[in-house]
This record gives sequence, C-alpha cells and structure tokens, in this order.
Amino acid sequence: MLNSILLAISSSIDSLGIGITYGIKNTKISLIGKIILFIISITITYISIFLGNFIQSIFPSFLTRLIGSGILIFMGIYICIQALKNKSNSSNVFNNPISSDFDNSKIIDCKESIFLAIALSLDSFCIGVCGSIVDINLALFPFLVSIFQLFFLSIGTFIGIHINRFYKLPQNIWSLISGILLILIGIFRFFQ
Repeated sequence: MLNSILLAISSSIDSLGIGITYGIKNTKISLIGKIILFIISITITYISIFLGNFIQSIFPSFLTRLIGSGILIFMGIYICIQALKNKSNSSNVFNNPISSDFDNSKIIDCKESIFLAIALSLDSFCIGVCGSIVDINLALFPFLVSIFQLFFLSIGTFIGIHINRFYKLPQNIWSLISGILLILIGIFRFFQ
C-alpha cells in the first residue's frame, strides 16, 4: 500500500510544479478538462499495469523484480539529470506540459487537456509497468495516480496564484523530487 502511494506521488508530483506555474500565469483548467485528464490518466495507467503483468507472466519473479527495480532506479536518475539540466524552457508539450495552453487563452480547454493528460501520463505509464512488476497494489494505483495528478494541479494552481508576487520556485524542483523518490522506491523494492 505504501509503495503504491509513493509511486503514485512520484509519478504525479510534477503536476504540482505545473499547477504552480499555471497559477503564476493565471491559467486555469476547465472542469471538463479535469475530467478528461482523470480519464486519460487512469486509462494509460491501467494499460501500463496490463503490460507489466504480461512481462511478469513471461519471466521468473526474481528477474522481473530485478528488472522493475532497475528501471525505476534508472528512470529516477534520468529524471534527476533532466531536471538539473533544466529544460523547462522547451515549447514542446511533452518536454514541458506547461506549454499546453496553445491558444494563450489562460484556460486549458478539452483539446488542450488531452495533450496535457498524455504528457503527464508518460511517466505514469513507465512507472505503472515497473510497478506491476515489483508488486504494487494494482487495483489502487491507477486511481491514486489520477487523483494525485488532479490534487497536485489544483493545489499547485492555488499556491501559484498566491506566491506570484513573493517567490518563484524553480520549475525543475518537482521533477527532481520525483526522480529521487523513484530511486529510493527502486532500491527499497530491490532489497525487500
């Protein structure tokens, strides 16, 4: 249960930084956009778990646990390296989901929320595959990922609105935290 929560937080915490940036820029996600985000997130995470279960059925459990833990650790290292390189100024939505407000309307509408959801769910997909291999709670994980994404986006937007005048957080801090969490979870699952 704890692993499911930590993995869900790790795959969703980038949403907090994105939400803060949206708040600072006074950009809001429409209600229908949030619903679309939730549905896409949960669907992609379930697909990833199905794929992870398929991999687990082919290989012996020790090998799948080793592979899953290793991938989590390497993903965490990769995310940390990318965060330290600070590529947040990219205009590509998959490198920088903040740029998903294509029409600069300050509202993330239905079409834009699809791109945002896919961009945010890429980490969830990889983590879901590895997580199912290292025996997380498969029924709970997709819901946790989707709920944490919406929660972090909403909290981040609220924080961003209120800190805009006082202090600007680096956009890469949440990616760095996400990467560190993945490394720790991978190490923990490897030695468990």
